[in-house]
Amino acid sequence: MHILTPLVAAFVPTALYTLLLWWLDRYEKEPLNLLVVTFVWGAIPALVLALMAELVVAARAVDLLGPGSDTTVVAPVVEELLKALVLIGIFLFARREFNGVLDGIIYGALVGFGFAMSENILYFMRYHDQLVTVWLLRSVLFGLNHAFFTSIVGIALGLVRYERRRWVGYVAIPIALWLAMLLHGLHNTSTQLGPLGLCLAWIVNSGGVMIVLATVVLSQRHELSWLNAELDEELTRGLISVEQYERVLNPPLRSKAEAQALLMQGWLHFRRTRRFHHLLTELAFVKHQLRQGDHYCCEEDVDALRSAVVAVRRLLNEPDSHHALPS
Repeated sequence: MHILTPLVAAFVPTALYTLLLWWLDRYEKEPLNLLVVTFVWGAIPALVLALMAELVVAARAVDLLGPGSDTTVVAPVVEELLKALVLIGIFLFARREFNGVLDGIIYGALVGFGFAMSENILYFMRYHDQLVTVWLLRSVLFGLNHAFFTSIVGIALGLVRYERRRWVGYVAIPIALWLAMLLHGLHNTSTQLGPLGLCLAWIVNSGGVMIVLATVVLSQRHELSWLNAELDEELTRGLISVEQYERVLNPPLRSKAEAQALLMQGWLHFRRTRRFHHLLTELAFVKHQLRQGDHYCCEEDVDALRSAVVAVRRLLNEPDSHHALPS
């Protein structure tokens, strides 16, 4: 078997799942540097540390808890804890970019994709004589598992993002982490019970993925309501026109405008158009955070974003709003 075969077999599904995740984040795309850090953490440090920890603990766990406990207990606990660390790090140190539940799902799923990709490479190399079967199981049938488990912690972090009672976070996050470990452990146990166990694991995990996707849809609606409310004020102030307002609230219209900018006026105009849309979205989210009493942003941030919007609009030669009401 060529060395590239397991790499390609692991990378292609991961790329497709990541593109889907990118599409789901429709209004305010997360910063590329944070996305890369999250994915790489799952793909390399989290996996390496998990393997090291499992090697150290596995033998003792088997002695204390019995055969199979290394995969049904140790692996879920160690892996989910290590994957969750990067989410908690972003939540604490890049809080301005952690706007709610949808962001928690995005970051949680991404670290899961990174972890699963690297783990799959190891499995594909180990079971190269059964590559097709192992690939179908790990990349297709259970390809979203790690993303699902870690997104549970991301959802909890998103739910407590604007919670002023700190104790709620101290309770909710450990519970979410425990639930991720529990579902991971149940999955590992079920897959050792033959075809019936595989079916049970697929039903449970697929149901969980559907719940997460439903949560994504609800979160998208919440984000749209934030944009609608916060940018309506900017429309009234005359910062943006009705057309610009409608573009930012409608991802297909926004994508169409950016594509036209690229095809008709070149790369620079495309970049400026994308930045204009991003600044308006960022402005709406910062205003929402401020309205929620978030001390990580202030009125100066809002003023700076408004000034940036005006500056980029002038570079685009887009006129001031003629449809806005006086402030």
